Amino acid sequence: MKHPVFCILSSLIFLSQFGLAQTNTLTQHLYTGVDSLFNSVYQANKTGAAFAIIKNGKIVYKNAKGLANIEHGIRITDTTAFHIASVSKQFTTYLALLLEQEGELSFEDDIKTYLPELKHLENSITIKDLTNHTHGLPNLHELAGLKGKDIMTHQQIIQMLLKINHTNFNTGDTYEYNNTGYALLAEIIERVGKKPFEEQLKQKIFLPLGMYHSEAIGDNNIVVKNKAYSYKLTNGVYENYRLKFSAMGSSGINTTINDLSLWAQNYQNPLVGSRAFYDKMEQATYLNSGKKINYGLGLQFGTYKGLDIVFHGGGDVGYRSYILHIPKHRLSVVLLANTNDFSALDVVYTTVDILLSDYLKTETVVKSKLTTGQLKKYEGTYEVQPGLYFNILAKNDSLYFQQYGTEEMNPLPYITGSTFEFPYINYSKFTFYDNKFDFHIADFTYECFKTSLTSPNLDEINLDHLSGVFRNKEHKITYELIVKDRTLILKRAFGNNIILNPLTPESFYSSEIGRLDFIIDSNRLVKSFKLSGQNYKNLIFEK
Repeated sequence: MKHPVFCILSSLIFLSQFGLAQTNTLTQHLYTGVDSLFNSVYQANKTGAAFAIIKNGKIVYKNAKGLANIEHGIRITDTTAFHIASVSKQFTTYLALLLEQEGELSFEDDIKTYLPELKHLENSITIKDLTNHTHGLPNLHELAGLKGKDIMTHQQIIQMLLKINHTNFNTGDTYEYNNTGYALLAEIIERVGKKPFEEQLKQKIFLPLGMYHSEAIGDNNIVVKNKAYSYKLTNGVYENYRLKFSAMGSSGINTTINDLSLWAQNYQNPLVGSRAFYDKMEQATYLNSGKKINYGLGLQFGTYKGLDIVFHGGGDVGYRSYILHIPKHRLSVVLLANTNDFSALDVVYTTVDILLSDYLKTETVVKSKLTTGQLKKYEGTYEVQPGLYFNILAKNDSLYFQQYGTEEMNPLPYITGSTFEFPYINYSKFTFYDNKFDFHIADFTYECFKTSLTSPNLDEINLDHLSGVFRNKEHKITYELIVKDRTLILKRAFGNNIILNPLTPESFYSSEIGRLDFIIDSNRLVKSFKLSGQNYKNLIFEK
């Protein structure tokens, strides 16, 4: 799924149709509780969701509520197709594992074997690196944004990615979730299998499992039968919220709750592939430093109230998807929605609370009062991403965050230990360590390291010698820097102008685009600048 960090700072009627089933371990009244939950979250006359529970290899609960198309009042049913965004990644991994089983590729192969267009990259990157997000390649969405591309087909995205000539970091040094690796894996699969990626996905996974209403789409202009439309709610009014990027492999699959339930059943009782596939997908990733990452090959894993869980979510524009497995209890929960909020997480995890309450460990959190003196150790300036910085301040026995360069202070309610709630985004919190804090947003964690910033006096900087036209040859991007009213401004052929604020006499930043580090020669002439932001580092723009 894509995450620009601070920008996020965004039924009983169906029982007769879908029914409730009882198993030998979960009683009828528990499913009635789930039914009450689902119907309390989603409403019949708004965007909504389709939901299913799979227990011991069988669908034991299914429900749907809300509108797939608001304009025409078309209801969501169990045959409504939803775009599932990043939940697509596990299908791509599974297809690659099938090809590996057939001897067509190996997860240990260097991707340059299949993508000679990238042979100039200094680092060796394996297929495994693509799938566990340790490859270091810049993310496709940010690259498209830098180029001013609002809409791109899968093939246009692939052509853009094959022009990458440097990485953000050495392979294996860092885990950085993004979509580039899986889009390139789809291209490798297409070249190895000598058939379109979407056709191989259909022939090797969808049809054998009976997922007859599932398909991968490489161009969002293609019509999908029975599709749920994407919307966003603004000031009480719904607006169409259309997909812009058609990146297969990382995203692109459209499926129904019936079909996705078959996929969940395959996890519990594999008919296509084998249990060994899932075992490989659930192996933890270890960085070069030895640090363990609870992300394998297209699947995440961890614990929830003492239970081992395997899961992955997806979100793009108004679409939300989630699939959660609890292997010990042979229980899976699947949800598809066209409501762009966190209600999917609410339903999925509260369902686990209802069904497995006897097995959950609840931690008793003792909230003690911390003093300003105790909170002082967390104070400082932290880099959330290049160009976006938070000040952490202790005052009046409370902790606050402040976006660097602004005056407003926002409280961080204390939870326990060194963890504080970030109430401005649902499911978010900060956990502090010696020189950093982890910014947790739902299933994602962003490391934010302490830094030292002292804004220079603009009157002491020669802004004029920083101005000019700069071009990135790698991606054919041209920006102009101008000076107006003693302010450095970045102009583009698209979008708004961006005010750049000084970090040092030779570095400027904006949360909109990132950090610019100017390269100045021995004669004090500006030759170029390096641009870094979320999921892209050190892109060279020459003057």
